[in-house]
Amino acid sequence: MKKKLVIHFDALLVLVLLFIMLLGLVVFQQSQVSGITLENQKLQWQSVEDSFNLDSQASYIKKLQEQLTEKVEQ
Repeated sequence: MKKKLVIHFDALLVLVLLFIMLLGLVVFQQSQVSGITLENQKLQWQSVEDSFNLDSQASYIKKLQEQLTEKVEQ
């Protein structure tokens, strides 16, 4: 018996459409991940900057408190 290969064009069309939709979804997700990664990096740098600012302000407050205690003692 000879087997016949039958191509169903509607099934082939569905597979092609699914493949195109999958590629579109992957591109969309990659763009979303890139944007979120960039935002995360900005927030991390902002956190480092805020930490430096807080340390600087704390040392300045300590310096002012020392000056105030010196004036009070005199």
